[in-house]
This record gives sequence, C-alpha cells and structure tokens, in this order.
Amino acid sequence: MTPNDTGVAASYAAPLVQAEQALLAANKFILLHYPIGVTGAVPHLLSLPSGEVWIVPVVSTSPGYGVVGEVGIVAVDSRTGAVAGSTPRRELAEALKRLREEKHDAIEAAFLRARKA
Repeated sequence: MTPNDTGVAASYAAPLVQAEQALLAANKFILLHYPIGVTGAVPHLLSLPSGEVWIVPVVSTSPGYGVVGEVGIVAVDSRTGAVAGSTPRRELAEALKRLREEKHDAIEAAFLRARKA
C-alpha cells in the first residue's frame, strides 16, 4: 500500500464503474427514493481505506431557474455500481424545503420569466 495524495494508504485498481455509470445508478436510486424535483449532479471519486466510491451530489432543480442547490448525496461503489449509501430521505426533504424557502422569490421570478418566453 502507498499513500495517495490525501495521505490515506490505498492500493486500488482503477474503478470498473465510470462517472457516467455512477450518475445513472444514482439517478435511478433518486427516482425511486426521493421527491420529484431532484437529480444527480457531477460525480466525484472518493478514496477511502475500504475502497473507492463515487459521490454523486443530489441537487434541487426548477424550470427556468436550473440548479437551485445541493440537498444531499448518493454514494455509488466504484467496483460494482451499487448504491453504497445516501442521505436519508427525511434529511434530504428537510434540506429541500429549506432551500426552496430561501430561494423562493428567485425561483418564482425565473419561472415567470420562462413562462412569458
């Protein structure tokens, strides 16, 4: 084992699952487990002592506004493509509610502009 650039000892083979596949697995999970209006964003590979996982941010989106902000994560095993963990649904729903309340006026304005176009 040799330390990687984060100082964590690691000796992993290259991930079998690429970022695009991790995003697809995360989005399938998101569709089945989270409220409408959230999706996966750009995955990032995370090296842990036990292996590597893709961290896929879960973001809130809104028509006319686009990405509102991050509300959680889904972790995808880089060897198998299986979801290894995720933000609990309740926690994600609370973050989603807070974010939508904080940005309500901007989201509403963007929606009205898009509707007029």
